[in-house]
Amino acid sequence: MELKKFIAQVVMAMLLYVLISLILEQDFSTEILLRESRDGLIFGLVYGVVIWIWNRRKKDKTS
Repeated sequence: MELKKFIAQVVMAMLLYVLISLILEQDFSTEILLRESRDGLIFGLVYGVVIWIWNRRKKDKTS
């Protein structure tokens, strides 16, 4: 997978996570915004690792 595409997917996942969390929380205070941003960053990192492993396994099976 291209690096730019990979990074774009991870960033979009993080932004969607934060946006959906804020909408569901219905509170936009600084504390909530920082907490959801931190959780979004963690989610993005985990998501990135999972995608990287998935593509690695897929590439190994096709080779």
